[in-house]
Amino acid sequence: YGENNFLNKCKRSGVNGLIVVDLPWPENKIFSEKCKKNSINFIQLLSPTTSNKRLKSIAKDSHDMIYYISMLSTTGGKLKVSPRKILENYNKIKKINKSKNLVIGFGITNKTIGALKKADGLVVGSLLCKEIEKSLKNKVVCKSIRTTGVPESILQEKITDIIDANYEKCDIAFLPHRMLGVDIRLTSSDNQLVEDLINEIVPRIKKYVYGYDNDKLEQVIADLLIKNNLTVSTAESCTSGLLASRLTDVPGSSRYFKGGSVCYSNELKINDIGIDKDLIERYGAVSEEVAKSLAKNIAQKNNTDLGIGITGIAGPDGGTEKKPVGLVFVGIFYKNNLYIKRYNLTPDRITNRELTVTLCLNEIRKILRNS
Repeated sequence: YGENNFLNKCKRSGVNGLIVVDLPWPENKIFSEKCKKNSINFIQLLSPTTSNKRLKSIAKDSHDMIYYISMLSTTGGKLKVSPRKILENYNKIKKINKSKNLVIGFGITNKTIGALKKADGLVVGSLLCKEIEKSLKNKVVCKSIRTTGVPESILQEKITDIIDANYEKCDIAFLPHRMLGVDIRLTSSDNQLVEDLINEIVPRIKKYVYGYDNDKLEQVIADLLIKNNLTVSTAESCTSGLLASRLTDVPGSSRYFKGGSVCYSNELKINDIGIDKDLIERYGAVSEEVAKSLAKNIAQKNNTDLGIGITGIAGPDGGTEKKPVGLVFVGIFYKNNLYIKRYNLTPDRITNRELTVTLCLNEIRKILRNS
């Protein structure tokens, strides 16, 4: 599958951290650097049998967290370790690099949790979570409103009065997700209050809301396409098939996705999608006119209800004064109408490609909702 493909998949899925098991030196250092480049937290795993030499390299190459498994499962039984011994090992590891958060997993029970609570963090199992939940007098309710296509500051500005009026009864937090959008998380012991606040907040930011809690943008679009018995095909240049990938991440996507073309070169745009050569020569491959033509032609070629065309300059090279790196055009053909969006994004290639796909998905969602 490949590390780079795996990390790209993790980013698109909203993964913030990876616990890496039994990755030997020097591979852990190389993979750690790749994770950092992709803004993913590299969490190395340790065990009671990890050597001192390896402890030092792991403490150095992990990002801001180390996961210490305090007990090992072995063939024929378990290696039991007392809380005292676990803490001895914990302190030994902590001394190597005090700046890293060290969390303990395994061996955390309702009997040992009190002795181990001095750790930076504890990884507890579902059974213990249920025991903790039973002991709570006021159970906490946590729900999220998922938005995209709008910065955190704008969202906060639109609901500041609601936040101020309810800050003692409900915590309202804004959680940005790289490339995906911003979640508004509401936490309170009053379930009815959370529901009432959601009903008050959503109408103010309705055009940015695509779902709740664990909803994914591509799943929301898939549901709309299936509900309306619609099909879609794609013609992608600078995104190189990433849109098609997101659309087909959803199980059952063959019901609405007919196919896509990665038409990176002008030759393929002309020969495969049928873009007029004169159009490219007159306006350039990265233009509103070509994006529109890509969208319309791919829909007609594949006989789909929607056609999506994307062309742009992902970077880091290829930009000009008139057409800088980060310039992207997205064309959407639907019901004989052509919709065009122009974006001026960033100097970073990966960011531009992924952000374009998310923005495009959101435009599709809005068009289908409005129709």
